[in-house]
Amino acid sequence: MKTLYKYIILFAAIGLVYQANAQEKKVWVTGAARGVMYGDDFTNNSENDTTTIRKTQGGHAMVDLGVNIQPNENILIKSMVRVRNDYGGFWGSGVTFDVRQLYIKGIIGGFLRYQLGDIDYRYTPYTFYNNTGLVNQFNGPVTSTPFEQVRYDVFYMDDNTWRQQGGAIDFALEFTEVIKEVRFDAFTTRIRPTDFGNQNDRLYSGFSAVLEQGQFLNLSGQYVNMYDLEGTSNSNILLRNPVMTGGAEFFYDQEDYKINAAIETGQSKLEWQNDAAAPVFENSAYDIQVKGNLKKTGIELTAGYRNVGPNYRSAGAQTMQINFNGQPQAYDRYGNAQLTKQISMLDLSRDASLYNMQINPVLANYDPRYDNATPYGVATPNRQGATLKAAYKNPNNIWNLNAQADLLSDVVGQGTSALKEYNTYVVNGGLEVGNLLEWEERKLNVNATYGMQQTSRSGSEEFESVDLSTNFTTLSLITTIYKNLEFIAEYRTWQTEGFDLVAERNTYSQVIDFTEYSTDYTEAIVGAGIQYNFGEKSVIKGMYQTLDWDDKAQNTQSYGLDTYTIQFTMKF
Repeated sequence: MKTLYKYIILFAAIGLVYQANAQEKKVWVTGAARGVMYGDDFTNNSENDTTTIRKTQGGHAMVDLGVNIQPNENILIKSMVRVRNDYGGFWGSGVTFDVRQLYIKGIIGGFLRYQLGDIDYRYTPYTFYNNTGLVNQFNGPVTSTPFEQVRYDVFYMDDNTWRQQGGAIDFALEFTEVIKEVRFDAFTTRIRPTDFGNQNDRLYSGFSAVLEQGQFLNLSGQYVNMYDLEGTSNSNILLRNPVMTGGAEFFYDQEDYKINAAIETGQSKLEWQNDAAAPVFENSAYDIQVKGNLKKTGIELTAGYRNVGPNYRSAGAQTMQINFNGQPQAYDRYGNAQLTKQISMLDLSRDASLYNMQINPVLANYDPRYDNATPYGVATPNRQGATLKAAYKNPNNIWNLNAQADLLSDVVGQGTSALKEYNTYVVNGGLEVGNLLEWEERKLNVNATYGMQQTSRSGSEEFESVDLSTNFTTLSLITTIYKNLEFIAEYRTWQTEGFDLVAERNTYSQVIDFTEYSTDYTEAIVGAGIQYNFGEKSVIKGMYQTLDWDDKAQNTQSYGLDTYTIQFTMKF
């Protein structure tokens, strides 16, 4: 109760300060709020399950209250406190308080910007980048509703930044001739604190410079390094992961078309100094892309080629969002034998505990079902090949179509000289019937996605042959019922069948063996609901989803899960 009283006093003080400064606008409040209520109904389709609890209920109410203080035009302070009450807690017993965000930023001398505390940062897909996994790229309006709240909770932004804690500076130099601008920035963040025993402080630092010529050319250079700070513990084993890349972009812009050509190339190294048992990973990567945009037609074409060496290691670019070693919070075990439940699409759309919030120094385990070709993004090591893209958007915003093909292979064979091939194809499109029929106040949007991924390898030896295929589909609908009331629906499937040999890695992420992976798996989600938009920043939704999951090849039991959700969200 003492803690609760402290926060009440804090909020009261904030309110008084806010009122006192309202006229000068030196203090203002921003944030978000949500209320969620859900219920699950579990069904075991394989046996008379007398052990697993069939029904669960839950939910919470939450508000993120951010106080912005600007004592002068050169300094801004932001502090955000999260107050959350899980349903079932009364008189403060179920209330939790957390500091969600805290930073200070400002300008020194009119040109040098700085930020201390929480920072959101990224560079390029080969240095420092938060990649969205393939399975989360094509959510419909039903599964994206809880997933957007998951992304909000773990600080995943649309610009692919990682939330870090540390400091950053940036400044720019402007020129009147030849060169338009040169921008510089640098950051240092703390990845892991020392335990004052055998674990050193681990930091992550970076520097970037971008030269903008303005008309035909941009040049860039990036350097990042994850490193242990010597002397902060009794251990003399020091991790070092420096990565350096350089890039150039050429563009030719005319009235009817625009052509871009870009290249990024770089070198990486990962080592554990003073550890005689540790390997040293050192390799290079390069990526070349050419893009053409036919402005009047709405057509955009892209062709690229990349080569990422088998020992290329870049912690900031290869850390996956999903922690596949985690266990779902809902029904983590089921059946009379209490089997471990594998992660499903439904879990990934609503369970924030399955996502990483910190950068990992080594390659983590991945699930071949959800992406066997590029689990670590475009910087996935030991990949080479072409990427082709085509996009069309109707000038009247009636329909759009996008297609992409990744035709990749190993750079070197693993366990054999034969190379695996990884072919991924995705087509998605949308139709806005309301615009087609020139409806002014009604919406009818239909979207569809189909994708397939094939992993294959053949050789003279039987163990060299692998064949693993994945197919996925998303169909979605949003239509107006009356004014701001809308109907939403979604159908998603994910199927993987076949056999592969998946690399088994030690604590250094060094391949030490291969695990036989065999599956004949299918999962499907069907969902529908209604949503009412109070405005651009607040909405309430009521939804019902049903999940069917089955894997005939593994020692698992098929199951079904029906779930309802009522969710209100607001930003202010």
